[in-house]
Amino acid sequence: MARPRRRLTVIAALDVVGYSELIQRDELGAIREMRAIYRSLVRPTIPRFGAHIIKTMGDGGLIEFPSVLDAVEWTMAFQNGMAARNATRGRPPIEVRAAIVLADLILTEDDRFGAAIGFAMRLQAAAPPGGIAITHSVRWQLLGEPAAAFKPAGFLSLRSIPYPVEAWFWMPEGKPMPRLVPTAGQTLTPTSLAVPPLQPAEQPDLRPLTVVLPFDDLSPRSDHEAFADGVVEEMTATLSRVRDIRVVARNSAFTYKGKPTDVRSLGRDLGVRYVIEGSVRQAGETLRVTAQLVEAETGAHLWSGRKDGTVHDPLTLQDEVATLVAGALRPAIRAAEIERVRRKATETLKTHELVLQAMPHFWAHRREDNAAALALLQKALLADPRSSAAISLKGWCLSQQITYLWSDDPAADRAEAIALAELAAELGEPDPLVLTAIGATFSILNTDQSRALQFIERAIALDSTFAWAWTRLGYAQAYSERPELGIESFEKAIALSPEDPIQFNAFAGIATCHFLLGNYAEAAHWAGQSLHGRPGMVWAYRLQATSAALAGQTTLARNAVRRLLAESPGLTVAGVRDGIKNLAGPQLDRYMEGLKLAGLPE
Repeated sequence: MARPRRRLTVIAALDVVGYSELIQRDELGAIREMRAIYRSLVRPTIPRFGAHIIKTMGDGGLIEFPSVLDAVEWTMAFQNGMAARNATRGRPPIEVRAAIVLADLILTEDDRFGAAIGFAMRLQAAAPPGGIAITHSVRWQLLGEPAAAFKPAGFLSLRSIPYPVEAWFWMPEGKPMPRLVPTAGQTLTPTSLAVPPLQPAEQPDLRPLTVVLPFDDLSPRSDHEAFADGVVEEMTATLSRVRDIRVVARNSAFTYKGKPTDVRSLGRDLGVRYVIEGSVRQAGETLRVTAQLVEAETGAHLWSGRKDGTVHDPLTLQDEVATLVAGALRPAIRAAEIERVRRKATETLKTHELVLQAMPHFWAHRREDNAAALALLQKALLADPRSSAAISLKGWCLSQQITYLWSDDPAADRAEAIALAELAAELGEPDPLVLTAIGATFSILNTDQSRALQFIERAIALDSTFAWAWTRLGYAQAYSERPELGIESFEKAIALSPEDPIQFNAFAGIATCHFLLGNYAEAAHWAGQSLHGRPGMVWAYRLQATSAALAGQTTLARNAVRRLLAESPGLTVAGVRDGIKNLAGPQLDRYMEGLKLAGLPE
């Protein structure tokens, strides 16, 4: 069967408010009004915007536009025209609801089909009479005045849509914005996701403020000042893409150049929590850049590192230093922030802090810790149901719960995890952590890795120093029959963040790639490295058991099975097969064959 033709396009859905009542009151008069509106406000105006009507329904229609801006400008002009027309009429006004959505449609010669059309009509039904409703994905494409003209309407529950939809409304000048009654937050489930407050109080930005101080030039002739300034500039620019922190602008930091600075005083003056300082020195043809991270409040050193290069290639060295520092600082600052949160009273923790508190449980990769992470993330969502970090990480935790066979109801957990990933995607926050978590959920729970790769690659495009994204890219590549590329991505993750708390997962990923390549002894070795990096992470014994058995390392394989059965006495080969969603065909059969050889009951 031929694959249907599809196209991503922009749809405006229009519908007359109270059309049935208009017809009942004056059938011929209502029809004349519809025709007059079409002749004066629709037909002569849409060609200028490159648009065309794809469906008419008597009291409304669907119009296709080549761009978001074209759709927004035309629909605004249409609604302004309707408002002006109503103002000159002596009869009751005729009002139209309008919605604009990005739509992935199936094309035929003379029609358009797809779920997106139904979604457009559901959103249009929720739009204010005389106004326009748009989704986050539409508003994201707008800049300047068109974007500012739309006001947040919060999350809407639309008929037949299984998750809340974040919407923005616009009304013509002089017409009041409708009052929206907030709906109380609920527990997120696949059938009844939380409907957050429509106009929540703005959350304070709790991310720690960090400053990169001018580096000292310690070269014998002090002739590398420009290079040192370039290092700081490149580092500041790179760190500005790390969403876990905020960075003081370069110009503000350079007011401290050449001045003796006490980091504690600096913390009080600038309000920074962390300070990065360093130096540049030359020895022969070698340039060495040293950097260190200091906690401003205590003056304690949290991390230090260095990078060597040659005087003949200073730009490459600047880039490498910036990458080194960005990759290393994220786990160092995250660990310090988690420690700060631990010292606070639990009842005072805000959403961001609850997410931080969940992190060590999330990456522990143990059944009881995963449950603790889910509880904390649920608490974070009760405080702020719009938290993309909490939503996406909860989906990732549920995915782990399924694939590691910790779930009491895998079907329900899978449905909720997918719904959470979809909701986080709809929120559209350009955060590498959120995008990585969405991609991880899709990767763990689906054989087809294409959707997972879209989100993971977007995360890397936003921040190429984020080791977690490279780790998840490695898994997605492995499950897409590209294990050689997967190994390269895992090695990149390890190089970027050598002290990362989930580095063990990159080791397990390398083991997975070697298994898929048929290198079973190498796979067993890397599975062992993963277990050394995270003692108590029992699930990795599955990978070690099957790899060692296929490599002929019977004793190692049987010891691994004993560890598995000690935690889950009822574990079987069939149960493992049910939990694995991202392998299929001969590779999955081979994985199961190894577990049987290792002695796991069928």
